Amino acid sequence: MVEYILGNYLVETGKIKKEDLKKVIDRLDETRVKMGLLAVSEGMMTVEQAETVNKLQATLDKRFGDIAVEKGYLTEEQISNLLKKQGNAYLAFAQALVNENLLQMKELEDVMDGFQQKNSFSKSDMEDLRSDEPERIVPLFLPVEAMAYKDIAGLIIRTLIRCVDRHAYMGKAVILKETAVQKAAFQTLTDFTAPVVGFKEIELGFVEGDGGLVDMTTAFCKENEPLNEEDALDAAGEFLNWVNGLYASSLSRNGVDSELKPPVLVSDERSVKEDVICSIPVYMGDRKATFLIVGRK
Repeated sequence: MVEYILGNYLVETGKIKKEDLKKVIDRLDETRVKMGLLAVSEGMMTVEQAETVNKLQATLDKRFGDIAVEKGYLTEEQISNLLKKQGNAYLAFAQALVNENLLQMKELEDVMDGFQQKNSFSKSDMEDLRSDEPERIVPLFLPVEAMAYKDIAGLIIRTLIRCVDRHAYMGKAVILKETAVQKAAFQTLTDFTAPVVGFKEIELGFVEGDGGLVDMTTAFCKENEPLNEEDALDAAGEFLNWVNGLYASSLSRNGVDSELKPPVLVSDERSVKEDVICSIPVYMGDRKATFLIVGRK
């Protein structure tokens, strides 16, 4: 995520060109190894064990390493060693910029200072950004009024990264009272047996932005050709069902039961109104879609 957040800022400020950013991202894809593959290549896990963890990630909102430790496949020390071998995403991005003769490290640090000032980030905020951990980055891009949605927003981004595109990222979220949507899927999680951040129900929407809904759902379904509109909306509903199912499961583990209603697909204009609608722009490359989180009291 950090590579596009900072990379786009480098493009915006004229430090590099868009094609330079793509080249750097391609280099990262060539060098950054998934933890499961790395664990197998290091002889720490079998292929079967890695596949088991990957399958569990589809039903549990947990990192590969956490699941592997819980299953007894790896120790905390082995995870630490693998993370060192895998490398920090920010440092890998910085090194790729230097290797491509696009920026020197001092120039990059100066750019980071500008990025920090532009976004009014603190020193600890920048450390969170450099971590490339979604659970630490997502709160940086949520307005104060949307912090109640932090958990489900983080779940959306983590699921996009795991199941759609490892480079998927979010932009600055905004709070709305009303918005018009077309080409969208919505799903409601309701009937909580205990208050959930003060809401009696939460509605999640996956909305077309700039070709992002089609691109993201095509990748989600692992199709080679772009989905048509009808299939893309169906897949958007499936994605929401997956995210909400994970969220409902996490609530259930904490003693809160809920009901997940069927997805509702929208192919014509619809107005969404509520006191606090959190609109989260998400990107896969240059393609944008939007997630709406609506809490009702």
